[in-house]
Amino acid sequence: MLFACILCMVGGFAAGFFSPLACLLVGFGALAAGAGKNVGVRVLVAAGTLVFAGIGGAVFGIEAVPDAMVACVLSLALAELARRGKLTPTVAIVAGFLATAAHIGIAEAFAAADQTTLASSFAGLLDGNKELLAAAGIDDGTWQTLKWAMGLLWPAVFGTSTVFELLCSCAGAGLAAGRLQDREVKKPDFGLFDLPLWVVAIFVAAVAGMAAWVTQPALRSDALLAISGNALLVVRYALAAQGFAVLEGHMRRNNTPAFAFVLAALAAAYLEVQFIVMSIVGLVDVWANFRHLTRGEENGTRDTAGATKQD
Repeated sequence: MLFACILCMVGGFAAGFFSPLACLLVGFGALAAGAGKNVGVRVLVAAGTLVFAGIGGAVFGIEAVPDAMVACVLSLALAELARRGKLTPTVAIVAGFLATAAHIGIAEAFAAADQTTLASSFAGLLDGNKELLAAAGIDDGTWQTLKWAMGLLWPAVFGTSTVFELLCSCAGAGLAAGRLQDREVKKPDFGLFDLPLWVVAIFVAAVAGMAAWVTQPALRSDALLAISGNALLVVRYALAAQGFAVLEGHMRRNNTPAFAFVLAALAAAYLEVQFIVMSIVGLVDVWANFRHLTRGEENGTRDTAGATKQD
């Protein structure tokens, strides 16, 4: 209990400096400290975490406080959901969306205080590196195109950073649940991760929007590109998670040694970064159902064969 509380405080303090690590510590500490305890204890742990998040944010820069709070609230919420056995893919994705919106709102507020906008700020990042880009062989036309694209696709940057916070929060809660598996908390099984179909529908709509933008000049608007492009870039992470779940389930069924498991995971991460292979695997799995999961009934439940039912 004491060690778990210390992890929460350290995580809260670090949230203003490196939020993924903070989310890992808070996710682990909040679940470990709250398991088997009453509501009052869990509220005190959450309050202490947020207090240290404010202190740490103030140390690293007062502007870091709101984002540190968002990261800690995300981790605390996911830990509580894991304790209750309600941390389903749908819930995790919705939590990630809300956290992304909060981060964007905070950044937009700071930009407005400086009498600018986030779109202008991101596009302006290229202005400060124009000489470096020119030295790398980027001509003026390409630079203008990059600047225009950055001004439209900047929300995906926030989505990417929130994905890391979400993954670390879930990883921390999962590690704590595994340590407490003989008590009231059941360890989440990532090998049974299965995306809800509405996420796939968003992906299909985003692809259709991008195709329309490319092939139909009458529809070639910045708004269509911004909506479709950002959706495509962010949903890709959900599909990649599905692909990694397929890999984890396959290796577990074949009793893969831990060393080979790590090598395979690293190779899969490389292929995802370079060629989006795991995202493609995840997309195909929605229809191919490589793990033979039972789908279409209650969320997050398991049948007698050990499969989950898709949200």
